[in-house]
Amino acid sequence: MEWTGSWNSFYSTKPINVVFSEWRKKMIAINYKSYYNLWMGDEWLFSYKNNEMLEYHYENGYNIDMQGEGCVTIEAKKVSLNAVATLIEFERETNFEPYNINLHLKDLYYYVLVLPEELENSEFSRKLHELFISVLKV
Repeated sequence: MEWTGSWNSFYSTKPINVVFSEWRKKMIAINYKSYYNLWMGDEWLFSYKNNEMLEYHYENGYNIDMQGEGCVTIEAKKVSLNAVATLIEFERETNFEPYNINLHLKDLYYYVLVLPEELENSEFSRKLHELFISVLKV
């Protein structure tokens, strides 16, 4: 089977247990169920609406159903970040040329939010993406 879904990466200082707890509450509010799994050091929180959606996911991967919804996963792990990033802009136009910054950060958390469809193709995925960003805010 090929990889499916839209993979969105985030770094945050917010601990996994807090993020997962807040995400579960958000999922309950939209009538989704979630289950936790620990595999090879990574923590996973998989969310789905009902057994029919879950079975379809097992057969076809991440996708949007007839109601415009689908399964969602958060993969998480604690990491350190030692990297060079290129700054291009901050939320709006800037008056500087792109430049590199060095990042050396310890005790971060790396999250991958797997959505059923690309953000530009799905209102549902866009809403969940925004919801996840609201959970990560400190």
